[in-house]
Amino acid sequence: MKYKPLLFFVFGFILIVLGSILCKKTNTAPFSVFRLIDHFEKENLVKSPFQRIKKQTHDLYPLKSFPMNDLGTEENPYQLKRKLRHGSGVINILLSPPESHYRFTTQIPDKSIFEFSIGIVRDNHPRRGNNSVDSSQHGIVFLVTLEKEDREKIIFQKHLNLPPGKDKLSFTQSFHTLELPPTNKKTSLSIITKGEKPYFAYWANPVIYRKKNKDKNVILISIDTLRADHLGCYGYPKSTSPNIDSLASEGTLFTHPFSCSPWTLPSHVSIMTSLYSIHHQVYYSQEKMDPSLITLAEILRKNNFFTSAFTGGGFVSANYGFSKGFDSYYEGRGGVFHMNSAELIYEAASNWLDKNKNKRFFLFLHTYQPHNPYVSPYPYNTVFLGNNPKWEHLNLLGFLGGKKGIYKKLSEKERRNAIGLYDGEIHYLDESLIGPLIKKLKNIELYENTMIIFTSDHGEEFFEHGAWDHGHSLYNESIRVPLIIKFPGKKFRGKKITGTVSQVDIMPTILKEMKIDCPELITDGKSLFPMLKRGKDRDRCFLSDIGAYVLNSHIPQKISMNSGKYKLILNKEFSQKDLLFFIAPPPEKDQIELFDLINDPLEQNNIAQKHPDLTTAILQEINRIYGQAKKRTTEKTEMDKKLKEQLKALGYIH
Repeated sequence: MKYKPLLFFVFGFILIVLGSILCKKTNTAPFSVFRLIDHFEKENLVKSPFQRIKKQTHDLYPLKSFPMNDLGTEENPYQLKRKLRHGSGVINILLSPPESHYRFTTQIPDKSIFEFSIGIVRDNHPRRGNNSVDSSQHGIVFLVTLEKEDREKIIFQKHLNLPPGKDKLSFTQSFHTLELPPTNKKTSLSIITKGEKPYFAYWANPVIYRKKNKDKNVILISIDTLRADHLGCYGYPKSTSPNIDSLASEGTLFTHPFSCSPWTLPSHVSIMTSLYSIHHQVYYSQEKMDPSLITLAEILRKNNFFTSAFTGGGFVSANYGFSKGFDSYYEGRGGVFHMNSAELIYEAASNWLDKNKNKRFFLFLHTYQPHNPYVSPYPYNTVFLGNNPKWEHLNLLGFLGGKKGIYKKLSEKERRNAIGLYDGEIHYLDESLIGPLIKKLKNIELYENTMIIFTSDHGEEFFEHGAWDHGHSLYNESIRVPLIIKFPGKKFRGKKITGTVSQVDIMPTILKEMKIDCPELITDGKSLFPMLKRGKDRDRCFLSDIGAYVLNSHIPQKISMNSGKYKLILNKEFSQKDLLFFIAPPPEKDQIELFDLINDPLEQNNIAQKHPDLTTAILQEINRIYGQAKKRTTEKTEMDKKLKEQLKALGYIH
């Protein structure tokens, strides 16, 4: 059941109840950035094997690659601008099989660096015939030349051997930086590949920039499955988060932020696009972002930010379109295959910062550390456990029998045991990721001029409303997430905003702080600056929903929206067939629930019947939003073996 059933539910149920974009910078970049990929057009193509090919086929491109369509990349002659899956990541490349010669004319400022990786990819496509070739006897020569006043000089030359051909996909790659001589006049820089055969050679992220960074950077941290109310800065009595609490004291704490979905994929699409699910329309595990959507990374990259990400993969895999706008997008280190995933994410980020600290950057970090299964390293797994715990590590969803067991009741001791393990996960990520990252930024003198956004995609349920896990309800334990923003300098330090906000407000706030104006960009979110500057906080509306039967859960559609402090939830009824799916039946819920979040933060007292006018008004607003939503063409994602293994480890598929 897709988009139409969702709209039919909204319209039908309410009737029953009622009876690419151009972005303008408003500041000057701290140093010039000249991305060769973005400037590559047909006029830059001096020589290429593709010029002799009359018909384009998929066989002409390496496996696991696809054309770039990032904002600012413009024309893509012969589809040579590509994103290539390289090991655990996706990188931007200019495909350059020998003999290729690409020439770019630009003025080179003083103290400029030319940075790039060179590589060869080899795959076992049956029509290639590459696997029988001896890699030690074949390879490609990569050259960089400068031409000035009709005089050409080679400034870089390196031979790479063809990668071994045993694996399905293999690479040879090396990273290089060159100091370029300054020129008062425009100079022609050429990148050239030479070799016997047109193997898949490429230049990855070739860019000229000035080695300087005194402007603002952005780091966005998303901790998967992190409840706001399990952090000290949100009033939790256990000491789970001293480093996060310290970050909150040095930034602004938003006390009532809400996610757009109670599960990872649609929630992160909302964060990256500032759109509610009904507008980006990614509701199901096989759907990916519409390529026409503009992402936060794209806008920042187009405005001279270097963009990179280290994530846990799974539902934030590049397969779903998340690599759009990123120079490099790595996944897996923050996944559930390692109990120390938060530490691995920090190590990757730390190494990246060492290499990129002299650039203006946007860094996105994501980890599944608190996500089920709860298996943090010793002693963190035992810190919050009582005497004689039943479990010191726990796959709760597996113990319950998968999604069909989410309504199964456990003893209070077992419940507290599970909560203790979850809290241990939070404490571990606090000490292994957040604390070291803050220390690192301070040591390399980037902390003061870096905007740090700390948030989550959704929470986790511990039977507060008769269910476990997440992805099937819209109560606060599932959609009230943390949001801390540490602005550059000491701006808004120690401030606390009590008004209701949404995760779609993150992107506009970043763009506002970076002084990037995109008047034609359509978003559901709004900058948080008006709330930050006013003395009195005002609640905003949030919209959160779940598609029907997500991940074969047999959970009907749900929609939630607020009006000020009042939160409404629409619950479509279970069918008899749905009820037979579960080991224990779901608790009975009213079709319409209305809660006063100030006087009833635990959402125990449904007051919908006491406030019929307010209930009607919220339903009418939901009806308006869903009625005006335009249908998008959702694309199917490629769920390869690696992605299936990640989702299986997370408990989403069997």
